[in-house]
Formats: sequence, structure tokens, C-alpha cells
Amino acid sequence: MKKDFLTRDDYATSRNESKEISFNYDNDNMLRLLVPKTVYPPREDSKMLGDCINSLNETKGKAVEIGCGTGLISIMLAKKGWIVEAFDINPYAVISTKENISRASVKKTVSVNEGGLGEKNFSIPKETKLIVWNLPYLTPPNENEPRLEWIEEASMSDLEGEGWGHHLADFLEISKDILNPELLVLLLQRKYPKSPSTTKYWSDLGWSHRVLKSKWFYDEKLEVVAYWRPGLGIFPKRLQECHSTMDEAKKLPTEGWQRVITRVQTNGRGRRKSTWVSKNEDLLATWSIRKKILEEIKPGLLQVLIGAKISEIIHQYCKWPNDIVDEKGEKIGGVLIEMDSENDKLRVGLGINQFSSIIENLKIKGWKERNPELDVDTLFSIIDAELSTLFEEHPLLDLKINMDMMKLESWRSLTKLLSRGYSLNSKTGGSRVIKLNQDGELSIISFGHQENICNLDSLKWSFNA
Repeated sequence: MKKDFLTRDDYATSRNESKEISFNYDNDNMLRLLVPKTVYPPREDSKMLGDCINSLNETKGKAVEIGCGTGLISIMLAKKGWIVEAFDINPYAVISTKENISRASVKKTVSVNEGGLGEKNFSIPKETKLIVWNLPYLTPPNENEPRLEWIEEASMSDLEGEGWGHHLADFLEISKDILNPELLVLLLQRKYPKSPSTTKYWSDLGWSHRVLKSKWFYDEKLEVVAYWRPGLGIFPKRLQECHSTMDEAKKLPTEGWQRVITRVQTNGRGRRKSTWVSKNEDLLATWSIRKKILEEIKPGLLQVLIGAKISEIIHQYCKWPNDIVDEKGEKIGGVLIEMDSENDKLRVGLGINQFSSIIENLKIKGWKERNPELDVDTLFSIIDAELSTLFEEHPLLDLKINMDMMKLESWRSLTKLLSRGYSLNSKTGGSRVIKLNQDGELSIISFGHQENICNLDSLKWSFNA
């Protein structure tokens, strides 16, 4: 069986070979590529990344490719209309790319530079809208594996500890004030076995992300992941004090990714117009999202999904339908969704307690006990990126809602709490929760009869541990 990618052993065997190969880069067009020794030849992972480039909504502007190799991806970008600046630390790759862009007749729109991330001659031009990198994902060699020449190891192997993907994220963080706010980063990275370059590292820095394509190659899983900054240059509205962030969100502009956060909220509200009592150390925020998302996902499931995602971020639990609780079921926060008939926006409100305390004879828990390193602003940034990942529209990307996956993730989160000994009593007696439906309702079995529950008032949770 022909392999679609190169292992370390394969590469060590073939690295001294210089050759020409033909590569079908978009099912209709063939390129004849020069592949010198020490340069990675295009394989199925290159085709995978190229397919994602072809799926982008725009085909113009400035693009940067890191680790251009033979220049295949830079050629594909140029053929789509991008002006490309290509980098590679391997001088043979620079020679290869220069020859191949000439053969492909895109020499006028692709410039090639010897250098890479962390070197003096590497930079991201301010107007850049797209960065592409097929990350080195070979695992650094152990003592029993063949070791490549240093230039090959630098271009083919990820770094131990924090990978190349992390170093790129750090570089962009340092440069963020001069970068295009709509910058999109496309990385092909290894998902399994776990790579030193992880998506979570980007998420913790406040980057949104969307998996565009994933594929198994034998025992490895590769993904193409798109990263961007939430808001695309639109910053959150920050207040010192307000009555309710839900009300403040009504005043936000209608265009773009809009959200508001306050230090103090004097008249917050919870479910069924109850009062949400908070302290000024808590996270109090509301996001304004286009209603058209409801064409893909029902409000009930949307509420559960957001609760599940936030519970995961702070290593806690989601209790149906909208509560964030600790392992004993004591409330830490909640999610509330509101909408009006006169506009095309819905509001996603969030309140999370930072510290455990007693307010009005009510015992509350906070996120700090499990996450002492998280302050309000950092947690807001991570949650903002997570919600943006799910619902923000980036001009280069299609917004696609995977209902089955969202329902599965929500249900998986709910079962973490159920597995700790929580049981459910409805008005008809003892019940067993069996699933979450497309509307976000709980399906339960009570005395052999199955029913869907959408009314929280008909339920009573019990903790039996």
C-alpha cells in the first residue's frame, strides 16, 4: 500500500534523492515540481491544506507562508489571487520554491525569503490577511530513531515542550498591535498522538479557532485549524457599573462581534426574571449574536451548549438547563438567553462568581477554588474566544453549525454531573435521564414512560453520593 505521508524512517532513507514529481493540486491542474534533497515533497497533508485554501471565501490580499518547502502552497495561493511572501529556513527549499513558482508562472506574485520564525529577517507585514503553515509535526527523535541533518530537523520536526505552533502564537501576541485585525492563521497540525503544538495554547491566549478539516493517516490524525482574534478589531464595551449587561447589550452596534462586560451590576437578572445577585469581583457579561444562528440550533440547546463549554473552561459541571455548578451541585454561575421581536439579535448573558461566599443567606461557590490562576479579564478573554469560535462570522470562513457534534458535546457535559450521583425527580415520580434532544430538552423515563422535559419548575434534582 502506498503511503500518503512520510515517516522519520522514510525521510531518512530518501533525503539524499533529488527528483521531479507531478502533483495534482486541485483535481484539474497538474504541477511539475522540483524537489531537491532535504526538502519535504508534497503529500496528502499538502493536498489537505490546499483544499482548505480553496474553500476560503476571499482570494485576494497579502498572504504569508511559513515553511514553503517546494512552494506548492504558495503557488496555490497565488493561483487563487493572493500576493504571497514565502519563507523557509532551508536554502534548498528556497531554491526549489523559486524554480517552481517560475514553472507555475506566478513569479510576479510570490516573493521567496530564506529565514523563519524567530530569525531577524522574518516578519509579518501589517497588511497580511492570511498566514499558512504546514507545521513540522514529526516527533523529536529518541535515541533509537534516525536523526536527520540539523536543517532537516529544524524544518521537519516539532520542538519538544512547547511546539512551533506555540512559538507562532507568542510571536503574534507580541506583534498584535501592528497586525491586521482580520488576520486568519491556517495551521496544519497533528491532533493524535498529541503534538507539542496544541489548539488549547491558542485558546488560552484568547484566539478563536475552527477545525476546517481532519483526517487519519494510519495511526496519526492531522487537522487544519483556522485561528483569528475575536471581534476582528471590534473590542468589548467595558463598563465600571451598570444595571444589567443584558440591557446594555441592546445599545450595542448591530454590526460585528459585539459584547459588553461590567465590573459592577446593580440589577442583574436570572432565569424567569429572577434577580442575579453578584459582587464586583464576578464575571458579568453579555454577547449580542445574530438571530439567524437559531436557524441552525434551537435556543434551548444553545443555552446548554454554552453552559457546557464554560463549565469545561473552569473545570466544573453543567446542570441542565443553564447552571454552572461544582461537584456538589452548588451554583457557580449561569447562562441566560433573551431576544426581542424588533431586531435580529439575541443576547447571551453570563454571570460567574469568582469567590465562594454567602449572599442574602444563600451559599454560592466561585471559580477561583479550582482555577486560582484565572482573573476576570483572562477568563472573559477565553470565554469570548470560545463563543467566537462557535458563532462569529469571519470574512474568509463559512460559519457551519455541526448540530450532531454540538448536541453530543452538550450531552457529554451533562452526564459528567449525572455520573456523580445526581438523579432527577419529576412531578410524576423518580425519573432517569436518557438523552438530550435537538431542542435542548431532557428526555426522561419515569415508570416506564418516556417524556421530554422543557420546564425546569417540574424537576427536582437530588444528589445521592
